[in-house]
Amino acid sequence: MNMDAKIVKETLIELIKENSESDGWMNLANLGLELSKNRIDYKELGHYKLTNFITSYSDILEIKKDETHKIPVYYVKLRNEPSQTEKNKIVKSFPKNALTDWAYLKHYQTTFDKLKNMALEERWYYKIKNPNFPYPILSSYLHYTFYKLSREKGKILSNEKYSVFNTGLVDNRYEPIYALFEKNTTYTQQWKLVEFCIAGEGYAGKELVRNFKDMPKRAHYFSNVSDMLYDTRAGEPELDMRHIILDNAGRLPLHFLSDNQPKNFQIKNPDILTIENRCKYYEDLANAIERDTKTYRNLTNRLKDAITLAIKRIEWNFKTAIPMYYPTEDKMSLLLPLSLVDDEIVDVALVVEKTKSGNYIGHTILPLNWAYNNARLVARPDSDWLVAEQIDITKDIDDEDNDDE
Repeated sequence: MNMDAKIVKETLIELIKENSESDGWMNLANLGLELSKNRIDYKELGHYKLTNFITSYSDILEIKKDETHKIPVYYVKLRNEPSQTEKNKIVKSFPKNALTDWAYLKHYQTTFDKLKNMALEERWYYKIKNPNFPYPILSSYLHYTFYKLSREKGKILSNEKYSVFNTGLVDNRYEPIYALFEKNTTYTQQWKLVEFCIAGEGYAGKELVRNFKDMPKRAHYFSNVSDMLYDTRAGEPELDMRHIILDNAGRLPLHFLSDNQPKNFQIKNPDILTIENRCKYYEDLANAIERDTKTYRNLTNRLKDAITLAIKRIEWNFKTAIPMYYPTEDKMSLLLPLSLVDDEIVDVALVVEKTKSGNYIGHTILPLNWAYNNARLVARPDSDWLVAEQIDITKDIDDEDNDDE
């Protein structure tokens, strides 16, 4: 149904006023239920998930995230008019929202079905396909590609009627696929998607050629091919162990933690805990590891062993190190496989950065789906360890957020 922007905004305000706690915060999941009762469909409004829809109203709403590693919980409340500096911080905090803040994409799932069918055949989902969100890799790819283009001069072209960018995808003839938009007068966004198109083909493709002399270029990620390779002559990367082990304990495999259980602490399956208890559990786990010197040392040594194995794999096959783009940092990094429990099974990916000295620093670890999404921005991974159909997503893909380190 066609929803008036003013009515949507007024409904949001009323629902939060009526259902928020005494501190003004309302659980975002509860707000989603209330929106459904009021027949407001955020995907019909062109947003891929509820958090994206809410952040498009950053002028009136504030959103916060309860930090957990698997199932983040979001809260929302009414806010005073933010300053321009605050607005800029909001945009940087949610780079994946940049596209749907800028343009109305029509019905979200239908739009991505069309793009998937138009593009050169590729697997755009993980091991198990979620019918409610069937192409998470493609969705992530397009959103972060737009964000990268928005940071490059002259990559998004506009005139008084249309705007266009190069998706970086091609059809089965390897012809570039462009996204054409027209001025939007109905929804909150400035632009509205016309269609994905090939230059000169169909209505949208012909309008593209009529209105733009030069076609927009694709996103640019690296200037030197050496940025795409790990130089094993530099040796193993130095690791930020505190960040990896303590700040991101929840990203470490459960079996790995069970095998290295800190003294006087019981390892639990976090999936059976409530959100509040899970947050406290990870905080207590990090504190227990830090207090238990032997456990901390064991975890550190095993990580170092996994790094040594990863470097050996790179020496055998340079493609083992996979280039990736980190949107929130707007920089290129490399992904290395870490096998923490079984040398034959990769558990997480280590993000490494080459420094000016030529050495490498290992900043953080990522779940494999986050790693794949970031790698796919640069190119489809040609890898024996980062393979979409082998990545098992046990949580709702709609809760996925790979913006954080």
